[in-house]
Amino acid sequence: MFTHTLLLILTIHAVALVSPGPDFAVVTRLSIVSGRRAGLWAAAGVASAIGVYALVSLLGLSLVLAALPGLSRALSIAGALYLMWLGIQCLRSKGHMPESGPAALGGRRAYVTGFFTNLLNPKAMLYFGSILSQAVTPDLGGAHLAVVWTLLVAESLLWFALVATLFSAPRMLQWLRTRLRWFDRAIGVVLLGLAAKVGSSGM
Repeated sequence: MFTHTLLLILTIHAVALVSPGPDFAVVTRLSIVSGRRAGLWAAAGVASAIGVYALVSLLGLSLVLAALPGLSRALSIAGALYLMWLGIQCLRSKGHMPESGPAALGGRRAYVTGFFTNLLNPKAMLYFGSILSQAVTPDLGGAHLAVVWTLLVAESLLWFALVATLFSAPRMLQWLRTRLRWFDRAIGVVLLGLAAKVGSSGM
């Protein structure tokens, strides 16, 4: 029974991970602009925020959302503002590659960027508060919940680490060398679009 539940949870989470969104956009851009190390730190930041949501969800996030409906709205507004700021930064980018880019982020800043990109994404909160909390049954013990949490974080980290590794590969960087400014602008437009969507959902 637990194996079936675990596979269901991991499958749902895998689908959510590969769906394009702010996390993917930010990890991809940092991997290209600031190098693989920054991309991996951003991936770790995203996975850490997912760990926070997963933990709270396993402890009853859906109950918190039901009791505090304003929380979702406040997070939507904060998330929209943060995505807007990231989008503007992308639009202002000069298109520098890692070896010459003055905008390269250190590990700590990349981690924080990845962490807050996920933490301030209201879709992440609603996802964990609805889908995941429904998949986790009350009969699961503490050991089982620990396994679920660990695998969710590991799955998240592996996926975004793979994204960071692929988009910081030499061949990818070579292809992007003359296209990075336009790539940054495309990411910026995507983030601004996501900000508008998130903001409108919080009204």
